Amino acid sequence: MTTTGTCQLCGKDAVLEESHIVPKFVIRHQKKTSATGYMRSNKAVNLRAQDGHKEHMLCGACEDLFNEWETPFSNHIYYPWASDQKHQSLCELSYGAWMLKFAVSVSWRALTWYMKKASDEQVSFSKEMVAEIDKALSTWKRFLLGELPHPDKYQQHMILLDAIERTTYDSDVLPSNLNRFLTRGIYINLAHSDGKPQFIYTKMGKVSLLGFIGIKYPRQWVGTKLHVKEGVVGGDISLPSQFMDYLIELAKTVPELQKKLSERQIDVIKRTIDGNQDRASTSETYRMMAADIDMFGESRVFSK
Repeated sequence: MTTTGTCQLCGKDAVLEESHIVPKFVIRHQKKTSATGYMRSNKAVNLRAQDGHKEHMLCGACEDLFNEWETPFSNHIYYPWASDQKHQSLCELSYGAWMLKFAVSVSWRALTWYMKKASDEQVSFSKEMVAEIDKALSTWKRFLLGELPHPDKYQQHMILLDAIERTTYDSDVLPSNLNRFLTRGIYINLAHSDGKPQFIYTKMGKVSLLGFIGIKYPRQWVGTKLHVKEGVVGGDISLPSQFMDYLIELAKTVPELQKKLSERQIDVIKRTIDGNQDRASTSETYRMMAADIDMFGESRVFSK
């Protein structure tokens, strides 16, 4: 169905494309590497999701512009990392000027979508918080349109994740789905503290992207900032301990959602896996469950 309106990036009246908030290649890869070949949405856990979130957001020209940055990212960063099961602990992947543009395009889409969803669900934020979010969105938009040379304090940080090899945390305080949460699925969340926005978090499988909004001490994030012209992602990084605490809390929400699965849908999942056990046993889902079992033991992973 054709929809006309104002492009949220360039501001022109045009036929609007149905834009993916998280790029389609991420969704496609998540389905391909799952145990069942399907995804489920947090909003409707009892329904199989054929696709990710989409909005009539961009005109054709702006959609094509985003695709110019998505293609090199998928080829040089996403697929090499997401498809490799034998990562070196300090693996680094190089990028060019397309990387920051891609990252900002995702953070801009994710935050725009998140704020619209919050408005639709009548979730309110303070005027100060909304004002800072609007500044971030405006800065990112101007950078994407070539009006600014860089996104200023609204930096982009990327983290490549895989199964945890070791941790200083006591395993008893960690959720038993942690490896699966860190590496599987798609997640968008606005992190805020004391009424102030911190960052928009977009998790694309093993790739985590943070669009900074109100981070006070960005220098605590070492080795993750994306640069304008070129750089590397991966390798030796250092993150604030609060970020790991944030991820742990997000991971804890997943089992609560799974409790909402109906008996019928649980049976559908079981039958799908039983019908193609070769697929399930070689899937990324299975590998990450095995990592959780190694880390936490079968009794915790399979406990009710």
